[in-house]
Amino acid sequence: MRVLAFAIYIFVYCSAGAQNRSLLYMVTGNNLPDTSYIFGTMHTGDVRVIQKALRVLPYLSRCNMFAPEIDIHDKLDMNVILRLMMGKGYSIKSMLPEREYRFLDSLIYQQVGMPAAVFDNVAPVVLLSIVEAAVLVFGDSADLHEPLDLYLTNIARRENKKVIGLETIEEQLLVLNTLTYQEQADLLIREIAAIQQNNFRTHDLLQHYLNENLDEINRLENSDSLPEKFYDALVTQRNKRMTGKIISLIKKGSVFVAVGALHLPGKEGVLTMLEERGFNVQAIPPPE
Repeated sequence: MRVLAFAIYIFVYCSAGAQNRSLLYMVTGNNLPDTSYIFGTMHTGDVRVIQKALRVLPYLSRCNMFAPEIDIHDKLDMNVILRLMMGKGYSIKSMLPEREYRFLDSLIYQQVGMPAAVFDNVAPVVLLSIVEAAVLVFGDSADLHEPLDLYLTNIARRENKKVIGLETIEEQLLVLNTLTYQEQADLLIREIAAIQQNNFRTHDLLQHYLNENLDEINRLENSDSLPEKFYDALVTQRNKRMTGKIISLIKKGSVFVAVGALHLPGKEGVLTMLEERGFNVQAIPPPE
């Protein structure tokens, strides 16, 4: 469960495909005009992740289009922000236990330079995105880099590729806004509790990502025991929308797709959905 709000990334996620150990996949067949590629990303600036991604740059250079989850240059419409306001009678502070709210307040201030009170009437999903950005964007390494998504987007733009987001910021936020405010607050409380308990989940995900150990990544994500309704909103529905957009793009030419790797594996993952639509999806394993 990784989301995006205001100008702060998420993450969202890591894992990749249903085909053993690889983060990179080739998509062919089904009368496509050219070969396209899908790369599972991790939304972090950890320099080890950036180094891991260097092997995909030649494949990116071969393509005419670059399709990240979102185009980071998209602006968030003010009307969407207004739709994310909870309205009269709602308060983030009243929805969270005191201990978790104090922790949230310090984390929000550290991340955006403003107290949590500024966001008191904003839908909890917005604060969830800020919390997750604080945990994931810079990983656990002392060596920091621009986040992987931004790194790849900047390369694509320097190579004059057309950049087309698979989702808009509005779509990422509003799909979560289908949950009730209390359900969103419950997700926020879960995330805060995980950080406070220091359960090393993020560290483990990072290590599995660096090893391109997709089975372990998928197992770790599945062990998160996220309620079905939440998982459906956070992952499954977005997978369906992104798969549809990927298909529409690869029918037009060669595309390098870069999405949070959690969206790739599983029966309702992007890779399986592409295969079910008649495309050939083949892993490109990392060098020995």
